Amino acid sequence: METYCVFRLLGAGERSAQQASRSRITYHASRVAHAAISVGRGTMIRQLEADAVVVGGGTSGCYFAWRLGQAGLRTIVLEKRRLADVGQEIDIFHMDEVRFPEFGLPLPTNGELIGYYPTGLAWSPDLQVKNEVRYPFYVMHKPAFHQRLYRYVEREGGQVLERAEVVWPLIEGGFLVGVRALHQGAPLEVRGRIVVDASGIDGCLRTRLPADFGVETEPIRERDTLYVCLEFRDDLPPGTPTGLNFYPFHKAFWNPSRGKGAILGIGQPGGYDVAWQKHREWREEYFGNPGRVVKRTQGRTPYRRSPYSLVGNGFMLMGDAAFQTKPFSGEGVTSSFTACQIAAEVAIAALQLGDVSRAALWPYNTRYFRGQGAKFASMFVQLPAAAGLSRREVDFLFHHNIIFSGEDLRQMNLDYETRLTPRDTAAMAARLAWGVASGRFSARSFKRLLDASSAAARIKAHYQRYPEEPGGFDAWVQEAKKLWGEETI
Repeated sequence: METYCVFRLLGAGERSAQQASRSRITYHASRVAHAAISVGRGTMIRQLEADAVVVGGGTSGCYFAWRLGQAGLRTIVLEKRRLADVGQEIDIFHMDEVRFPEFGLPLPTNGELIGYYPTGLAWSPDLQVKNEVRYPFYVMHKPAFHQRLYRYVEREGGQVLERAEVVWPLIEGGFLVGVRALHQGAPLEVRGRIVVDASGIDGCLRTRLPADFGVETEPIRERDTLYVCLEFRDDLPPGTPTGLNFYPFHKAFWNPSRGKGAILGIGQPGGYDVAWQKHREWREEYFGNPGRVVKRTQGRTPYRRSPYSLVGNGFMLMGDAAFQTKPFSGEGVTSSFTACQIAAEVAIAALQLGDVSRAALWPYNTRYFRGQGAKFASMFVQLPAAAGLSRREVDFLFHHNIIFSGEDLRQMNLDYETRLTPRDTAAMAARLAWGVASGRFSARSFKRLLDASSAAARIKAHYQRYPEEPGGFDAWVQEAKKLWGEETI
């Protein structure tokens, strides 16, 4: 539904109240907010209403909106970029074959499809071991995939607005009821019974909520960010890799691009300069300077635990804004779809009952954190110990089929965990102990892996006990903070 009203300047009292409830506003947000509210008295503002307002027109936001549309609910998606530009920074990505039927998506065709690869290779640092991972992926054109999702949303009666940048949340009676935005430079107010933040890593809506809204509002820190650098190359000489190739020690990959080209990518903490330096060192060590560079792109992905709660009154959080990327790869499309699917089912039920309170939306928290969220929490505890291993130690693991076996990596991609029997665990521990005794694996690293495994089991069990209702949340958070080593009050 669309209406027009007089756009009212915020009065001094209202501004003071909002500033008191929200102590931190970034310079950019302040500048945009000022642009939105200083248009003058009597200026007309466009108003839109829907069942759900989704901030962010990426894969997560559009998938969620599509699912609601299939249930007969009307959605409005706000995307700050031009729709034609969404996905261009990545350009090409891969998606697990098994995830298409899981999420009700047809397989890619025509301009979307780059290639199909039933297997990939994981390489040891010394390149003497290459483990085949039998787990099929489709390599796809990301902007074309976004366009497909836009069509899905619109086919179900939804609306996708491009160049619509959120300025401020609208909160009434303790409920998030909409957002103020600038749409192609003009003020816009969009209201919905549920408002979703799927805006990406910076969480433009989450970080503007009041501190007492029940959701963590701090922006992501640099140390919790992976910087992804992609280099597209063509005219590659004979002997260079083909297909999907993963180099775990370097956190790097060599994957197919268009035609016979390749994408050389890496994800590293510490900023883009550090990541590009690591990219160059890896590429020069293994491949020299093959072919010619077509283009270079870069982007950020979150690498940290999700906020403890993903819901508030009238509010839901998902995708990169909720830090739902896979800890072992940094990829987040399909893992976010898992969360979006749960969120959509919960939102549909809440909207049909006419209750969008925090309590009514809480099942999204419980179902997500007891399942995928528990697995990801466990991995975030374990992976730093593995990432700290030396080159020689990672070579040892590859040569003795520990952690990096083809079957381990297949299970990790499929189930986000590896299933080890007690016999498997004992055999792995025996091989590691032999590595320590022979001087090929340090005792300190062995202890670090054991300690991380024990801590990961504890935190996974805690997440699997995520409270059924908000009543037990505060106590659960206090225990979670202890397990994460965070400060508690």
